[in-house]
Amino acid sequence: MSDNNPASVVLVGCGAPLKSMGWYHATQLLNEDSGINARLDYVVEPWFLSDPGKCTPGYDEFIQFKKKLEATNGIQFFQSVEEVPPLSDNTTKRIAIISARTSSNPSLFASCLSIGCTAIFLEKPGAPAVSQLEQMALDAKAKNVRVFMGFNKNVSKYVTKTRELASSHLNKENLNITFVHNNNYENTPEALGECFERNAEGMLKNMAIHELALLVTFYNVTVDTIRSVVADE
Repeated sequence: MSDNNPASVVLVGCGAPLKSMGWYHATQLLNEDSGINARLDYVVEPWFLSDPGKCTPGYDEFIQFKKKLEATNGIQFFQSVEEVPPLSDNTTKRIAIISARTSSNPSLFASCLSIGCTAIFLEKPGAPAVSQLEQMALDAKAKNVRVFMGFNKNVSKYVTKTRELASSHLNKENLNITFVHNNNYENTPEALGECFERNAEGMLKNMAIHELALLVTFYNVTVDTIRSVVADE
């Protein structure tokens, strides 16, 4: 893929502006100063473009965002992945970013494989069950599609600095590192309702999974090495 031929991106799951990860992915791709060699061409939004999604919180903001991108960037919006047009040439690589509901990810993933994607960026936790993730991995391997999981904290500056500081610590036997997960939901019924809706899989599986990924990636933590899990509150 040359510098003159950016990848064509299909964003699956845009969500509400200023709230959903899909929307943030879109703004990053649209930011010309980011230097990303990729072009956002299509947005698939299963919820807000469905009848049940109309008149729900965030719908009006999404429609405004949709109209703006259609008018200024020529980006096309669809309700399903299957509606995305086929690639017009063989020199452009198509990649997908999936940031939808976890329960929908396996079927959306399969659909992205069917429209010629050569790489897929999949937001955590990827699927409701490990068996589904394993099947998705097999399906992607069969089509020679690379898959990347969205554990952004693995490459965050504060984690990098923490690891560098720990490696320079002289007395490593007495060194303790604690990762604290924080989601700044307001303590109101409305905010808590959104919190539980967006994290239906459970906070550990859907949010603190970032910290679990850090432990697995950098500290050799496995299922066999975990001695106990204790809730402090």
